[in-house]
Amino acid sequence: MPDTPLSSEAAASWQALTGLCRDAWQAGLLRGFNGNASVRLPDDTMLITRSGCAKGRLREGDACVQAPDGALLHGGPASSEGRMHLAIYAALPQTRAVLHTHPPRLLALSLRLAAKEGENWRDAFLSLPLFEARTWRQRLAFAPALPPGTPELARAVAQAAQTAPAVWMEGHGLCCHGENPAFCLDLSEHLEHLAGIQLESMGAC
Repeated sequence: MPDTPLSSEAAASWQALTGLCRDAWQAGLLRGFNGNASVRLPDDTMLITRSGCAKGRLREGDACVQAPDGALLHGGPASSEGRMHLAIYAALPQTRAVLHTHPPRLLALSLRLAAKEGENWRDAFLSLPLFEARTWRQRLAFAPALPPGTPELARAVAQAAQTAPAVWMEGHGLCCHGENPAFCLDLSEHLEHLAGIQLESMGAC
């Protein structure tokens, strides 16, 4: 296992990432061991959560550092979704943070709409007669249902991420990217909030 110590920049970023994941857990966007989060470090390596760790209770030993080619430089094993994070960073040089969550209302809404609308469910997803819904819906792209942790999913999400800061992975969850961790969390919370409104309007809450 790589034992290169964390740089001072990485240690500071880990504290920020720990706070981000704790806030996401408190907001109900993460539960148990699901989800993952990362930041791009100044040397273009990636700091990411370890595989199988509880995001609401991260410890120093849960920090992993990966090179752009995926080589593990510190900690491990890295999250199984590391490929996806690395692919987003490679496609979007300005992106500094990625947050992947499993928001329950968004997941419930996707399942309900798929059962009701069939193949056209995407058209109805977060489609509400509200100004904020129209505004934030434009910030959402879609990736097809693909097995988690696979190169295929990583490529699909990275491609979709080039068109919007949020990507809904069918049958999986939400991936948000941006210039800082706070933006990723705020966007995730806002989309989850809209999903709750839509579910309530459908009599599903």
